[in-house]
Amino acid sequence: MNTTQLECFVQVAQSLSFRRAADALHLSQPTVSKQVASLEAELGCLLFVRTTRDVMLSTLGESFLRDAQEILRLAYAAGERARRHAEGNGITVAYSDSSELMRLIPVLDALRREEDAHVTLAQGPRDLNLTRLTREQVDVVLGFESDALPPGVDFRVLRMDELACVVRVDSPLAMLEEAGPEDVGDTSQVLVQSLGLRRRGYRAQSSLPDTDGAKITVCSTSAEAYCLVDAGFGYALVPALYTMPDPFHKIVRWKAPVTVGYGMYCRKGLHSGMVPRFLELATEAFAQEGYAKPTTEVWWPGERGARGFPS
Repeated sequence: MNTTQLECFVQVAQSLSFRRAADALHLSQPTVSKQVASLEAELGCLLFVRTTRDVMLSTLGESFLRDAQEILRLAYAAGERARRHAEGNGITVAYSDSSELMRLIPVLDALRREEDAHVTLAQGPRDLNLTRLTREQVDVVLGFESDALPPGVDFRVLRMDELACVVRVDSPLAMLEEAGPEDVGDTSQVLVQSLGLRRRGYRAQSSLPDTDGAKITVCSTSAEAYCLVDAGFGYALVPALYTMPDPFHKIVRWKAPVTVGYGMYCRKGLHSGMVPRFLELATEAFAQEGYAKPTTEVWWPGERGARGFPS
């Protein structure tokens, strides 16, 4: 199966005419017929019902049309990304949690205005993202600092982050301005498992509560954590970076003295294309925020001093 076969099939399916499809593709009609026939032979089914006067999609053809269009869309997008990268104005940024995207808005906006950059965002677990970085499948990985860097990878700290305790507004913990392990006791907890922070720093400094007697609900992202907190499943400890305003919960500062670095992973050596400018813009953007302080204030991209960060 190749894109020429799919292009011919999709064009015939849309026009219901081999002749009109050939004209649109600037091919001969026999060529279009041959491509469709070869695709049908490869799939082992008829995609069209042909008569002497009409061409109609078969039931299988109607089902396959959506898949063919999606395959072509992905192929075109991949080709465009490759072309932009070859020209030096494309960049692929990997991240783990959707809450990180808020801080990227002014950076990506600047790249778009300055360089007409083609940006691809790729979400995935940090460890997987680092593997993709070493394989040159992505250009930059955003995330929290790791104990050990993969070979050939550097880490640049953008900010030092601290924990925040997310609680529902009717929780007894919402009466506090700050909380620690001694305040939560065996209160039910929403555990954000994929942050990778529990493997480094926080637990090593004994800053997390003893959850042996607590009811635990495990989730994967901060958005899931907020949903579960608001639904009454308990409190959640998340990085201050991930805090966001919501009328149903309150952000309580976690008073245990712990910090961890958040920043960018990139390949060692000279960087080409958009990577140097991205690193520069991201460094400037996060320097404006400084040290993380959780808050429930609304944050808008480009505002200095918003969300409790010093201007």
